Amino acid sequence: MIRRSSLAAFVAVAAVVATLTGCSSSGEPASTEPVPIGLLTDLSGPAGIFGPPTQNAAELAVAEINAAGGVNGRTVELFIADETGVPTAGVSAAQRLIQEDGVVALFGQHNSATRDAVAPVTATAGIAYFHTPLAEGNFCAANVISNGEVPAQQLAPAIPYIQEETGKKKWFLLGADYIWGQTVLAQAAKYIEASGGEVVGEELVPIGTTDFQSVITKIKQSGAELIIPAIFGGDAITFEKQAFDAGVGNSAVQRLGVIYEDGTLGAMGAEVTDGMFVSMAYNEALDTPANTAFLEAYYAKFGPEAPPQTALSEQTYVAIHAWAAAANKAKSTNGTDVLKALSGLTYDGPSGTVTFGADHFATQSIVLTRVQPDGVSVVSTTFDSVDPEQNCSEPMGK
Repeated sequence: MIRRSSLAAFVAVAAVVATLTGCSSSGEPASTEPVPIGLLTDLSGPAGIFGPPTQNAAELAVAEINAAGGVNGRTVELFIADETGVPTAGVSAAQRLIQEDGVVALFGQHNSATRDAVAPVTATAGIAYFHTPLAEGNFCAANVISNGEVPAQQLAPAIPYIQEETGKKKWFLLGADYIWGQTVLAQAAKYIEASGGEVVGEELVPIGTTDFQSVITKIKQSGAELIIPAIFGGDAITFEKQAFDAGVGNSAVQRLGVIYEDGTLGAMGAEVTDGMFVSMAYNEALDTPANTAFLEAYYAKFGPEAPPQTALSEQTYVAIHAWAAAANKAKSTNGTDVLKALSGLTYDGPSGTVTFGADHFATQSIVLTRVQPDGVSVVSTTFDSVDPEQNCSEPMGK
């Protein structure tokens, strides 16, 4: 049960403590001005379903940081911009956040194409740029931190587990036709082969596809027993509904979702999602004290009808808290100082322990869930401290 009075009392006491200890101990000049940070996320477009829980998670993180005394004695102020799923729009939004709002750190919950376009903008500005969602990996820049899951974490442990669990080994790979989808399919094929499985079909589709009938026909003809659908948002919902109606739903061909978070699953409907596996870094079904506290705080702040928290939004929450911890450790909000302090930093969050490596990626736990007939996800197993298998050697904050 959510204890609203206890949470409110905690926030009030923390705010008083922060006020009484107002003098800054940081290496920066003392200031009473808030520290501005930016959130760049999808509030519209193909991935618009991911934006509302991400915005909520970011607002909760900032509220908690401020209640605990802020960053170097200063409150944190959050500025939010809609990335829309279009890289050029993302660049314009990032420039506004940096030039007009003066953000000292940017948190991007958006696709990899936008990350590639925005990274040079943040590098020129000299600010830390956290790319928070799951991604394909292999991106390396001095000021960019990628704390979302990568294929090595989502697929390497899950594929052999599911083959053992189901006794099935013939896979069809479906991906969005851009760098993330392409990389997921290539990595999946590698891990399937290593696990003694077989790829019997593969298809890349443009983002925004509305008719999947040709893909569904190929799945039927392939003899596939399992599918990894590396598509997202509205595309994933459309595909799964059409596949279900065509007789190749999850009961016929087992799914392993890599971006099928609870908002997407809910929009598909329980009949469609029954039995699907999902491999991501977080799910509300995690039964741990840290996750229980996180969800109590979340629903107390935003109400019982708030969109569910997902790996995409929770990773943003983790990134903002980790940035604050690094800034306090560095006694500075300067991008280079924060990035250097972040290397090797460990943060214990709702999803478990996250360690930010010198390779700019995060070692973290992965939770494999399975959707029940009523549409509720339950934890099948967790894989602890999974290495991202990245080799970025660019010094943090160079």
